[in-house]
Amino acid sequence: MVARPDPEETFVQLVVSHQAALRAFVLSLLPGSPEVDDVIQETNAEIWKKRGDFRIGTNFKSWMFSVAKFKVMATWRDRQRRKEWAVPEETLVKLVERIEDHEGMALETRQVALRICLEQLRPVDRGLILRRYVEEYGLAKLAGEVGRSAESLKVSLHRIRTLLRTCVGRRVKAEEATS
Repeated sequence: MVARPDPEETFVQLVVSHQAALRAFVLSLLPGSPEVDDVIQETNAEIWKKRGDFRIGTNFKSWMFSVAKFKVMATWRDRQRRKEWAVPEETLVKLVERIEDHEGMALETRQVALRICLEQLRPVDRGLILRRYVEEYGLAKLAGEVGRSAESLKVSLHRIRTLLRTCVGRRVKAEEATS
């Protein structure tokens, strides 16, 4: 007998695997806003409450973005009420639609490009980047582990990030040219 995957566990995996996309989406709609983390947290809480409405096998990211869109729009309305900005809601809705259309494709393209570019790095450089930014090692801790000064490591990480940014940019342009 084949064990069926636990739907709740599958849902949690979907939520976790789409957090970067959610953050990018919310940041694109609320650039520089101190409310970004709050909106992400509210979105996660709402999708958890509505998890019974989601059908495994359908487009989770699209569903999550639609929930986030309403949370962002509520934030915009609050700002308008407080007279922090005066942008017509129709303009904001159009902005959301344009970003939704572009965001999914652009983020996936950049993620694929980043994976390829990471693989092209020297193993030692790839290890530094992964430990610093994926495993979230502090600069001092990582410097101690690799036997370098924090300042020297900071310069190396900057150089590696520049290489990655250039590589990803080149790959995304090439992908857009072929699309």
